[in-house]
Formats: sequence, C-alpha cells, structure tokens
Amino acid sequence: MTQLLAGVFLLLIPVIVHLLRSRPAKRHIAFSALVLLIFLNNLPVIGNIYGWWTWFGTVRGMTVSLGDVIALALILTRKPQKGTLPFWGLFAFYGGAVFVSIFFSSVWMATTFAWWQYGRIVLLFAAVAGEVNREKLYSSLLFGISLGLIYQSGYVIFQKLTGVVQASGTLTHQNILGLMIELSILPLIAALLGGERRKIIFLGVVAGLICIAGSGSRGTMGIAGGAILVLLLLSIIRRVTARKMMMAGLTAAVLMAAVPFAIYTLEKRFNGSDFVTEEGERDAFERAAKAMARDHPFGVGSNMYVSVSNAEGYAALAGVGWQFTSRAVPVHNAYLLARAETGLWGLIAFICLLSVPTVAGLVFAFADRRDPRGEAALGSAVALSANLIHNTLEFATHTYAIQALAVLNIAVIAALIRDRRITRRSKAMSRRKAPLGTVMSGPSVAA
Repeated sequence: MTQLLAGVFLLLIPVIVHLLRSRPAKRHIAFSALVLLIFLNNLPVIGNIYGWWTWFGTVRGMTVSLGDVIALALILTRKPQKGTLPFWGLFAFYGGAVFVSIFFSSVWMATTFAWWQYGRIVLLFAAVAGEVNREKLYSSLLFGISLGLIYQSGYVIFQKLTGVVQASGTLTHQNILGLMIELSILPLIAALLGGERRKIIFLGVVAGLICIAGSGSRGTMGIAGGAILVLLLLSIIRRVTARKMMMAGLTAAVLMAAVPFAIYTLEKRFNGSDFVTEEGERDAFERAAKAMARDHPFGVGSNMYVSVSNAEGYAALAGVGWQFTSRAVPVHNAYLLARAETGLWGLIAFICLLSVPTVAGLVFAFADRRDPRGEAALGSAVALSANLIHNTLEFATHTYAIQALAVLNIAVIAALIRDRRITRRSKAMSRRKAPLGTVMSGPSVAA
C-alpha cells in the first residue's frame, strides 16, 4: 500500500508543476502546505519505495512524501535567483559523513536509508531557502506552522481528556513532540514581536504552549520556557517598541496561565514524588554509546546504533535494561549518537550544521537593528539554540520531522543573509556608478 502511495506521489510531480506554473499567484498555498505536512505525520502523506518497518533505527526505509513532491515542484517552477545561498558547504560536510559511514556499516542498506532521508532534507532546504525571503512566502511559512501546531494541540487536548498523562500528539513520544514545538513556536513569537497581527499566528503560539504543558516533559518545559524568555529579552535589546513591551506582557501572562496545567501533568506523571528522578537508564545509554565510539573511531554507520548496541553487547555491558523500550531505541543524546554512528567527522559536521546558522542568525539580527527582517532571523536562531541544548537529552533530531523543522529555520536565516548581501552589493554598485557629487543613502530595504 505504501509503495502504491509513493508511486502516486511521483506521478503528481508534473501535475503540481503545471498548477504552479499556470497559477503563480497561488504559490504561497503550496508553501504553506509544504510546511503543514511536516506536522501531519499520522496521515497517509508518506509513501515507501523500499523499507524495513521492523528495523530499530531512526530511519526505516526510502520514503517519498507529498511534501517532497511539493518541494521539488517549487524548485522546478522557481524563477532564477540572484546570489548563492550560504550553508551549502555545511550540508555537504555533514552529507559526506553520512555517505562515508555506509562503508563502515555492517548493514549498508540501513545506512543508505539514512542517506536517502538526508537527501530529502537537502531538497527541503533548497525549496524553502530559495525564496522564503519574499514576504508573502515567509508569511505562508508561518501560517503553515500555526496550522500544524493547532493540529497537534487538538490531539494533545484529546489525549489529556482521555486520561493520557504525557500527551505526545501524533508523535511516537512526548519528547519528540517537545523538540517539534521548540523549533516551531519561537519563529511565531518572533513574528508577533516584529509586528505580525494575524490571529492565526497568535493561536499557533497558544497551541504550542498547550502542547508543551501537556507533554509532561521536564526538558521541554524548561528549555522551551527559557528559550521564549531569551527571545523576548534579545528582541527588546535589539530594538524597544511599545508593541514588544505589550507582547512581552501578554506572553508572560500566557506562560503563567500554562504553569498550573504543566504542574498538574508533572504531578500525574510522578504520582506526587520528586520531579527530579534518578536518570540511571540515560547514564547506561551514554556508557554504551561512548564505548561504541571508542571501538569504532569512524562510526558504526548511520542508522545502526540499536543493531550494533545489542549485537556486539554494548547495551548489556553498560547496564541498559532488557525491556523493549530500552533496547529498541538509540542513546538519548543526539551528539553521542552522531559520534557513535558517523565518527568524529559526523559529530563535528552535525554540530556545525546547527551552530553556524545559529550564530549567523544572531549576527544578522543585531548587525542592523533597524531591519525588520532581523526579528525573523532572531526567532529562528533562538529556536536552533534551544535545539542545540535539547540535543543533549534526546536523539530525535536524527528523525525526519525534527530535521525538517530545524532545516526550515536554517533556510530562513540563509535566505535573509543572501538577500542582505544582494542588497548591499547592489547599493555598492550604485555608488560606484553614480556621478561625482551624488550622495547615495537610505535605510535597508525590507523584504
């Protein structure tokens, strides 16, 4: 059935290309759909070309989604763009590590699945970064994120009403939902701080807070809450406005309103005991991952951690419990997982792929405080910062949904950087061509 679905999606490529070419004014709809589909993982929007659904890894096959088809169609119908996008070198650096790890994998097809998924991520980056600097398309991206968060919050509310203690939305685990929310709610808050007035964006923020409170994840509550406060502070430092002060007060009020719901969820989770519990299982996972990294300096192959951990005895020696929920998942640390599977090369590349755009986004935001686009860069940079911190507690950034949302933020920063470079280059050329005595001046042009 999933193979048939993949075939249908591939056949849709010329249809969507035709629609985008014949109705260019509706291009923003495709952009919103591309983003929204990331959140609809429980619907039949993903087809499988070839896969092993019983494989215990972060990737289980070569899949094609409706989002991939839309991304490809957007690229094929896009007008030629000026300038080169930054960060392509980072994508090549990390992609090289994943590819090379195929040769160190004992099950090379499983590692090829990870390489295929990475190709889908690169496709998404190319589609979004290529034109998200256009104001209408960036608004469509925010619209798609808001709809996705509202969709997830509906499931969280239903799960809480039916007695679920730690709601996970449509995801397999509440911690994965937390990573998803962190990467999506912060750009929405940044947009509101920057002057966005659409009610759907505000509803998206409220929906994201509902998901955070209902997840019962201590890491998500702490990191997301802290990231929101940091974003508010940096935005105000960047440029103080009456609207920002109002939004800061409103956001603080909403956060305070969510606190009782979050505390109730934690109390249900721990049955009234201390929220800070012994993390012996996580320590065992980390011992296994470090031992694996020492024995395999070039990695065991992407998507191979669970198989090698069990087959070569690392889990047993490290004291990982025999229960299925422990032996069937990777180490709960995205950096240790990258080191064990793709070696030191993969670890460095993974960190660079997330941290370099984060720093670049912060630099962009504060380089010209009058530029309204800086709020978008700031929101995405803080979102990536939250992910960098949360990766020390979870492995889910190696799954498609979280990678896709991280790449959306990287794409926004990349598009804005390219746009500013083009603007500055154009102004410099105008000055050189201007007659003697002509004064070229003016504020930065907003997208």
